[in-house]
Amino acid sequence: MTTEGDLAQLYEARVRDWARKVRNDARLAPADLTVSRTSPLCGSTLALDIRHEGKVVTALGYRARACTLGMAATAVVAAKAPGRSFGEIAETGERLAALLAGEDVAFSDHWAELGMFKAARTFPSRHGSIMLPFDALAEAAAKLG
Repeated sequence: MTTEGDLAQLYEARVRDWARKVRNDARLAPADLTVSRTSPLCGSTLALDIRHEGKVVTALGYRARACTLGMAATAVVAAKAPGRSFGEIAETGERLAALLAGEDVAFSDHWAELGMFKAARTFPSRHGSIMLPFDALAEAAAKLG
């Protein structure tokens, strides 16, 4: 059973602060590629505009219509992904998925903010929204080859 304490941890101040950072759309034009994803369980949506040089993300833009958790995840990725390789981002997404599945995971210092999603483990209906930016970047990497 979910308690008020569980919800307070899930939507702690850090999560809300990150979510506020992407309340307004920040589209990237021109973008090399735009990927749109929808979480099938909750309906959260994300359009992610991507610029890259080879296998490295150089800039991101976004239009997010998601819950607070999805918005927070998008904000972290928008802040942390530029300058990082698609491979590193994919590995970080795998770590986040493992964290949500209940595993003990250590993120690099660069991605440490993702640890705030540990409280979402017991809310599987929110996992898809949290994973949206990583799923979008994985799709982009696959399209770019």
